[in-house]
Amino acid sequence: MVDSKKNDKVKIITLIGMAVMIVAVAFKAATSSVIAAAAIHAAGLACFFIIEGIEKTPDAESGLSFKRFFSDLKKRWVIPLILFMLVLSPVEMLLSKAVFGSAYIDHVLGRLDVPGLDQLPMLLLTQVASVLGEEIEFRAFFVGKGMKRFSFWPVAIAGAALFAAAHYAAGPAGVVAWDLGGIFIDAILFAILYRKTGNCLISFIPHFLSNMIGFFLVPILFG
Repeated sequence: MVDSKKNDKVKIITLIGMAVMIVAVAFKAATSSVIAAAAIHAAGLACFFIIEGIEKTPDAESGLSFKRFFSDLKKRWVIPLILFMLVLSPVEMLLSKAVFGSAYIDHVLGRLDVPGLDQLPMLLLTQVASVLGEEIEFRAFFVGKGMKRFSFWPVAIAGAALFAAAHYAAGPAGVVAWDLGGIFIDAILFAILYRKTGNCLISFIPHFLSNMIGFFLVPILFG
């Protein structure tokens, strides 16, 4: 009876959290609301940690596990997948430059509010915090907790679409579609990596490094 009540509570929190994230992403995309953006983060982070607390999830079984980090990193296909994603990042930028020229990077930089390379320590700090937050929200919570209620692929695709939509900014239709399409593909790969390890600290690696590769390539390719 106790386990049944606990499962029901976890299910309700999961569904509410996913619904709030979907509504908040839609509102943010439509209005660029800072409050909606904050709601996305608040819902994902809060629901993840509330569920972990209700289930009393030990670190060794958590979707955010420091204890399993190195063993998860050694799992089959994990490192090759990470390396593939790190190669994919500059390829995407080269293709973007070839197709759209400076219009692409102007659009991307226009939707970002981050320190420049001249403030590298602050850039690193903000990227660690924001990327880790996104991995907890979209992979550990939306995909990780979501696939306990639904099958993996519907949750992964929905989560990737939501992740891309959360990065939406108005601009030329072709550039926006290209930008969001790339983010969607990246999010699918992050979700696959999360499924293989059950640990968002692993999907954090290519997410963070790809972002940093992008920041360093911008002045080289578009300077």
